[in-house]
Amino acid sequence: MIADAEIRARLARVQQELERTGRAAVICFAAHRDYFPGDVRYLSRHSCTDEEMAYVFVPRAGGSTLVIDAEWDLDRARAEAYAGEILLDRAPVDTLIELVAGCARPGDTVGITGMSVFPAPVLDGLRAAHTSVAFDDAGPVLDAIKLVKSEAEIALMRQASRISDEGMRAGMSLVAEGVLETEVAAAAEYAIRRAGAELAFATVMGAGPRTADATFFPQRRAMEAGEYVILDCGARVEGYHGDMCRTVIVGPPSAQQRHVLEAVAACVAAAIDAARPGVTVRDVHEAARRSVTGAGYGDGWWGYYMPHGAGTGQHELPSGLDDGDLVLVPGMVMCIEPGVTLPGAGGVILEQMVAIGASGAETLNQLPLELWEH
Repeated sequence: MIADAEIRARLARVQQELERTGRAAVICFAAHRDYFPGDVRYLSRHSCTDEEMAYVFVPRAGGSTLVIDAEWDLDRARAEAYAGEILLDRAPVDTLIELVAGCARPGDTVGITGMSVFPAPVLDGLRAAHTSVAFDDAGPVLDAIKLVKSEAEIALMRQASRISDEGMRAGMSLVAEGVLETEVAAAAEYAIRRAGAELAFATVMGAGPRTADATFFPQRRAMEAGEYVILDCGARVEGYHGDMCRTVIVGPPSAQQRHVLEAVAACVAAAIDAARPGVTVRDVHEAARRSVTGAGYGDGWWGYYMPHGAGTGQHELPSGLDDGDLVLVPGMVMCIEPGVTLPGAGGVILEQMVAIGASGAETLNQLPLELWEH
């Protein structure tokens, strides 16, 4: 568990950024299990249940407030979360209006994270009650703070990666002609749950030509010999996400299939080798792309958002080439996830989670990439 002292230090850093950016406060939003939960979890240790919304209010000075709208989850929040005050309000806008009134003056700005999914009625209510206060997107402030992980965070992500390995091993061990896709996904998810973790995200799994689509979900469909099979799964441990992907063949791979599998494995290795302090996200991306292009699969390259960050959110900074100029520093955690699409045949995607250290990258997953050999 992330200790109270570390949460307090995070809140203090947020308040420093509020001072620096001239904001009076920030409101962080989360809803449901997998719907932008990262900022609220990061600043309070709280994660929503289904059909719940939560807000962490952090003023420029003073204690934080966690506001939830689910009466059935109040006891858990009080037992597990960290905040100066934990409040229940079925209409959270009323409490948020009061909190803003307590720290914002006319002409001040209050930041919001999760702005792209922030409930419109709540935002409308805040603006109507505080016509002289501006509300803006403070997501980049939290993104930057979350970018570099502590030793405690990396330890949890290492644990999440090892449990993700167990799920991947269990799922891929069932791959055979006639086995249903849903059976493979179920085995992976059961292994993750059995190991004491939550599912980090909806399991991506499929076989055959539709694996060229890169994202798909398991169907009650029997796999056929010679098909590409992709499984992308992850465990979440105390709010921290694991994320990994492997590709195998139903039965022994053909020479051509082996060639593309090995080409993508080599480009993962090239990207991990390039991932070290001082290089940019673009450098890591291009190392992978050069490798797969050199193997003859440049036209099928898939990986614009590679590498992507992870943490209390499934996807955090960096976001591939959108953050191409971002310089890597120790403590960043990223997913190296390149792929090749082969229209009409399928796709190959391999993914490793890595932590940037003082001189290079530590691979957090231990399961081999080359599962087609086992």
